[in-house]
Amino acid sequence: MAERLKRYLNNFIHPDQNGFLPKRQIRDNIRIILDTLEYYEAHPEKQMALIFLDAQKAFDNVNWRFMLLQLIQMGFGKKFVQAIETIYCKQSAKIMINGELTESININKGTRQGCPLSPLLFVLTLEVLNRNIRQDEEIKGMKIRKEEYKLQAFADDLVFYT
Repeated sequence: MAERLKRYLNNFIHPDQNGFLPKRQIRDNIRIILDTLEYYEAHPEKQMALIFLDAQKAFDNVNWRFMLLQLIQMGFGKKFVQAIETIYCKQSAKIMINGELTESININKGTRQGCPLSPLLFVLTLEVLNRNIRQDEEIKGMKIRKEEYKLQAFADDLVFYT
């Protein structure tokens, strides 16, 4: 499923997100950041700021209902969404303490550790926030010539331009 999903991700995810996507690399983000810094160094009369954010425990806090809703809204097929729901919903765990297992604990958020789908589903879910930032006219990024930059992302590491 992960390999099938990878084939379509570049159609859904904006080029400013480079985490876990085929043919995209963090060096693309770094190049844009360096170009921006060089531009503003050459134009000292202009002001700018870069805000670097690492979303703490981001993969552990993905809301499953929200994730499934986004898959539906992005046009993924019913069978695909149902398969993801089967993998993610109704999970539980038991913890061993001093050789004794606890009662089942329901798990209701987060991506599964080690699952090849997890990073892909994470960037799809994060794309909703990124789209809102890009489309919000109140949020001003940096303009360099005709290009406007508002953010760069590599999975849960984000850079905001202001």
